[in-house]
Amino acid sequence: MLAVAALMPGTVRADAESTAARCVAKVQNTVDRSATVVSDRTSETLQVIDRLLSSGRVEAAIAAARDCVQETRCDLRLAGNYITDVANECIRELIRMDEHQLARRVDNARKTAIDTLGSMLERQEWVLSDALDD
Repeated sequence: MLAVAALMPGTVRADAESTAARCVAKVQNTVDRSATVVSDRTSETLQVIDRLLSSGRVEAAIAAARDCVQETRCDLRLAGNYITDVANECIRELIRMDEHQLARRVDNARKTAIDTLGSMLERQEWVLSDALDD
């Protein structure tokens, strides 16, 4: 019985580490998928803008850029909500396990991910704006 009791704290710690790693991986995978979506959408919109500007349809090009940013904003909001939900659930579980340091690690991953999503949107807006200015 003593041997089992001695193993339990390590097992709980391993479970907590595994929980935190799984949550951070979900967060990062969401960021990665979002980056792919934003990149693909931006590339497609750049081609549309180029065609529209080549044919003198400036207003349509502006509308295409605006629609692209709006779709991205919506998608990134959903991704951010998902990331926040995953992280909050994980943090609650880690705090129940009395693993505050791991909970902070997950919260830091959440904050970084949300910042990254915001940066994606900003970069997309700059790229599309530059395409309209050419």
